[in-house]
Amino acid sequence: MKIRTMTKKYKTIKWVLKKQIDSLSKTLWTWRKGKDENFTCIYKDFKDELPIYTPQQLLNLLNEK
Repeated sequence: MKIRTMTKKYKTIKWVLKKQIDSLSKTLWTWRKGKDENFTCIYKDFKDELPIYTPQQLLNLLNEK
C-alpha cells in the first residue's frame, strides 16, 4: 500500500492575506502549527503565547511550505 503525502494549499487563508495586504490593512496574525492548526486574526486586545505575524509574513511562511 502506497502512502501519499498530502500537501496543504491554504487557498482561503492566502486569499484573505493577499486582500489585507492589498488594502493596507493593519492586522496581525497568529498561527498555531501542528495537529490542531489554527489561524487567528488579531484586531483587538490579544493575550496568548503564539507568535504574531503581519499578513505579508504569514503569506511568506505559507508559500514556503
